[in-house]
Amino acid sequence: METSVQARDPDERGYRIGAVSRLTGIPVPTIRMWERRYQMIVPSRSDVGARLYSAREVERLSLLKAAVDAGHAIGTVVFLPDEDIRARLERSGLRRAPAGERCRVVVIGRALGNRLIREWSGRPMLDLDAIYTHGELPPSGESIDALVLDCATLQTPQVRTVLDLAARFRPRLTVVVYGFASRATLRRLNRDGITAVRAPVDPAHLARVCLMSLNLVPPEVAEGVERLLVREVPARRFDEGALETVSTLQSSIKCECPQHLADLLTGLNAFEQYSLECESADARDGATHALLYSAAAQCRHLLENALEHVLEREDLKRHVLSG
Repeated sequence: METSVQARDPDERGYRIGAVSRLTGIPVPTIRMWERRYQMIVPSRSDVGARLYSAREVERLSLLKAAVDAGHAIGTVVFLPDEDIRARLERSGLRRAPAGERCRVVVIGRALGNRLIREWSGRPMLDLDAIYTHGELPPSGESIDALVLDCATLQTPQVRTVLDLAARFRPRLTVVVYGFASRATLRRLNRDGITAVRAPVDPAHLARVCLMSLNLVPPEVAEGVERLLVREVPARRFDEGALETVSTLQSSIKCECPQHLADLLTGLNAFEQYSLECESADARDGATHALLYSAAAQCRHLLENALEHVLEREDLKRHVLSG
């Protein structure tokens, strides 16, 4: 996060607390609470008793704000030297955005996107590059800083969609604007590195959230097998009932390949769902489970193709109720 001071408070002897709040993005009550609880900064006072902060103190507060935004509890970093906090930020995948860099935002959700076009008009550093409906997807290979999804509710299907899109397009930051969601769902999204914002959303606040993406190091570009694993997860073609039917069919060539494929697919379906719902201790665990989920889905898709081929070859597909 950029911590250099950009604007001087009118009081030349220091920055008043309102100016410090604007410069650092820390609410005034939070600044006061940090001072009272941790005594990490003791500002001077003006003739009328107003707090006055030095440039060095503003830099320190900005650094603490960056650490908190990166997921560190204030109590774990407030007493650390600046260099130790910066080291933690580097390990968290943060960077300083180059001067003049603009944030490319893609929105999925036509109503929210149109509102942001109106509200963000003329806002510096933000480019609302494209708006899609939920039935559309951005072109593969697009470079996205912030991907914003508008979701009225967050249930398992919506969470799966969010994770799939985050894995496929690898934006610096994925934001979900939601109406209703359980606490468990929100905790899961947080562990998976997804930022959730409750609707109705303040466009100015959402702009600040998106601009955070400029300080995040983008995920590594997948190569080889990993590129396959982060593709969009295909929908299932054989449900549990269809697989149970396959397991009872008799092959004309007296082999049990359809039954074996049905057994494998049943296991993959279960593991795919398990990976989607498995608890994660942190964002790294969440990324691992997302990879396992995608890997199971891609394997399942390949075996579904094989099973469909076998059923057609043996003229058994008509016996399967779904597929």
